[in-house]
Amino acid sequence: MRRLKKFDTLNSSVDSAQQQRKVPPRVALIVETSTLFGRKLLFGVAQYIRENGPWSVYFTDRAVEQSPPAWLKTWQGDGIISRIAYPEVHDVIRDRGIPIVDLNEQLRGLGVPLISNDHAAVGKLAAEHLLERGFQQFAFIGHTGHSWSDRRGEVFSRTVQAHGYRCEVYPGQGKSSDSLREAAWQTDLDSIAAWAATLPKPVGIMACTDFRAVQLLTACRLADIAIPEQAAVIGVGSDDVACALADPPLSSVNLNARRMGYEAASLLDTLMNGGSAPVDELLIPPLDITVRRSTDVTAISDPLVASAIRFIRERVSDSINVEDVLTHLGVSRTSLQNRFRAIFEKSIHDVLIDTRLAKVKELLAETTLPIDAIAARCGFRHPEYMSSAFKLRTGWTPGSYRRQHGVTSTNHRGRSAQSP
Repeated sequence: MRRLKKFDTLNSSVDSAQQQRKVPPRVALIVETSTLFGRKLLFGVAQYIRENGPWSVYFTDRAVEQSPPAWLKTWQGDGIISRIAYPEVHDVIRDRGIPIVDLNEQLRGLGVPLISNDHAAVGKLAAEHLLERGFQQFAFIGHTGHSWSDRRGEVFSRTVQAHGYRCEVYPGQGKSSDSLREAAWQTDLDSIAAWAATLPKPVGIMACTDFRAVQLLTACRLADIAIPEQAAVIGVGSDDVACALADPPLSSVNLNARRMGYEAASLLDTLMNGGSAPVDELLIPPLDITVRRSTDVTAISDPLVASAIRFIRERVSDSINVEDVLTHLGVSRTSLQNRFRAIFEKSIHDVLIDTRLAKVKELLAETTLPIDAIAARCGFRHPEYMSSAFKLRTGWTPGSYRRQHGVTSTNHRGRSAQSP
């Protein structure tokens, strides 16, 4: 009897402990897995769960425009992170009192918390990239009537205009979200080619997305416009497939989808624990730009400076210095220095280092070469100096940049590492 009583007491203690233990919240992730952006969002959510979970996750393979799962209308869960493009579903969920965080920035005013990309910052970053390459003529091609695209174009235009330049805008017709991914590709090509042919050359063009940029590149080929010599093109999103299949490979603004996913999970956790929703949407700025051949050019009216830039780019793997550039051109340091500062607002040495570091970024992101091999291929005699210069000018160490952008990246980044 004593042994039985002791067993009963132990069993009762276990039951009490299980009751006190917090049950993991049930969270549905209605986010597409068919795009790189969607998968990065989910990785950001996963990072938050690893740090702050556990959560019981309801999750299935999804396409971008796929209809909501049938079980969602009767699902008895604790929270939802959604990229669903059907606003009526949000109403159903909200009426049932389930906390939801929305990541579909094509829909606004739904009365639910929204986290989106900072489209103004995206447009500004793309403009600055083309301005740094010396362009004085600019254009933007977007999807008219879609707020995210319009905002990118507005700030792109405003940024180049602040430097005294004009920006031509493709006069496209507004289309539904579905049509952006379907038949509009072929029907737009002729009109885009005709528009691109009228642009003054050389011209720097921003496209609102990588897929719009790929369409533009195809149209430019139809119009016999050389890329990047006559038109340099930059997209948005750094979609791995689109950028790699583009001809030439596409430069693109890197969106911080991982942080968006992380912040969405953090906000949902707050809501599920009784916290209040923010009044304004949370805007996530882009990370940086991955430079590929579609903008790997400098538009310079000064032929001497243009020759210097070509020499620097062609010899980026060599350990050349400013004296080598001067010797190649047969000019004085003062003369060339003044010309560089007039165009780039930088010294010859700064441009030389920037060119090398751009190559470092490319090799860190697209290869698994060790740091010392990358230093050698980018003209740095000492890996330590390369790492120091990279950190000073980008805010990243080579290792952290590779973990974020590299081909074998797992991107284990916590909340404290949201900035480089």
